[in-house]
Amino acid sequence: MVLAHLAKHDFPTRSPLYAAIARELLDDDEVLALATGVAWHELPPMLLLAAVRHLLIAAPTEPLAAFHADLTENPRPPEEAYPLFREFALRHGDEITALVRSRAIQTNEVLRCACYMPAVALVPGALGTAEIGLVDVGSSAGLGMLLDHYAYDYGAAGSAGPAGAPVRLRCEVRGEVPPPLAAAPPRIAHRVGLDRAPVDVRDPDATRWLRASVWPGQGSRVELLLGALEAARADPPRIVAGDAVRDLPALLDEVPPELGVCVTTSVVLTYLGSERAAFAAALEEAGRRRPMAWVAYDTTHGIDRIEDAPPWVRALMDSGKVDCALVRLSLLTAAGREDRWLARSGYHGEWIEWMDAPD
Repeated sequence: MVLAHLAKHDFPTRSPLYAAIARELLDDDEVLALATGVAWHELPPMLLLAAVRHLLIAAPTEPLAAFHADLTENPRPPEEAYPLFREFALRHGDEITALVRSRAIQTNEVLRCACYMPAVALVPGALGTAEIGLVDVGSSAGLGMLLDHYAYDYGAAGSAGPAGAPVRLRCEVRGEVPPPLAAAPPRIAHRVGLDRAPVDVRDPDATRWLRASVWPGQGSRVELLLGALEAARADPPRIVAGDAVRDLPALLDEVPPELGVCVTTSVVLTYLGSERAAFAAALEEAGRRRPMAWVAYDTTHGIDRIEDAPPWVRALMDSGKVDCALVRLSLLTAAGREDRWLARSGYHGEWIEWMDAPD
């Protein structure tokens, strides 16, 4: 069960408040019923928690808000939260059910860019083009599409991106091999996003949902999100509403022929469920007509072709201690698909360990 896994493995170290709530929510069928009718791969418990938080952000005087560190100066102990959580959820049951059934988890975690930007920077060289056309699938508000607008700080491993950028991403580098950092970000001459429910960065309600999807107790993530949203409002990226499989070919065809095509997905495969294989097949078919690259950043539960991965990936899976995301660069050509497994990282981009052998 998704909630049991979160309560045991993910929440305790990342959100003590959600850990305390989840432990009791597991046995509360009445509250869990507010998220019925949602497919398992949509993560109903996460939608339920986000829906409650969405309403709280708009009502910071509610007693339950006193447990959320980004809504109060002196948050109350997490262990005392569940009675108020239950009361609030049941009191707003109709609103929560409507949110759960109409929204999707769309964290649009900006810090993940620090983990797949090095992979995107490899694309021009891999395709033999000076500039690329970026097609981002699962774009949400499109913050990841602006990866060349951010400054990157990798500590002793170096920095990348425009030094004066208003948004600065700090990522811890682990392991012995530093990620390859380009002197300048890749030149993106065309960019478009695809999402079944695009988020307008100028819409306060829509961006409140993004904030609500960030777990309480992770104030730095909230601050980074708000900063990136502010920067994006100056020049909102173009995002098309559509299906990841059915509507992708038309967007790929939009990319001018002189540009290298780079498709990016950031924790998208996890949510595609039964459509995951069809999405990969659509990309491979497009690659047979025109060479392109696919940069995938995803959880080990979602990323495909694990069975063909190198030894370090298989050893990670066999260890049973998987607590990371994987970064992969796939080249798609008439000859087929070639996967290059590059790195593992924190789920939210907070650290990266480069695993690919240096060129």
